[in-house]
Amino acid sequence: MILTVDQLKRIADSGGGLVLDASLFTFTQVKGIVEAAANNGSATLTLRNVANLTAAQLIELSAAAPGLVTFDLND
Repeated sequence: MILTVDQLKRIADSGGGLVLDASLFTFTQVKGIVEAAANNGSATLTLRNVANLTAAQLIELSAAAPGLVTFDLND
């Protein structure tokens, strides 16, 4: 990965949209990035490779940033 989790959080908090491979992060790291996007209110996130996350975790991520997170379930 070319950027650290902290850098990704700062990008999301600044309004930058991101497409991330969720399999490269822990759930806690992904949630932190999602929460940073929610702080901004307009940064969108697309999460790919979410097979390692449960439906409950996807719901938790959705609730953390309503309308800002998209899950690519085609993987």
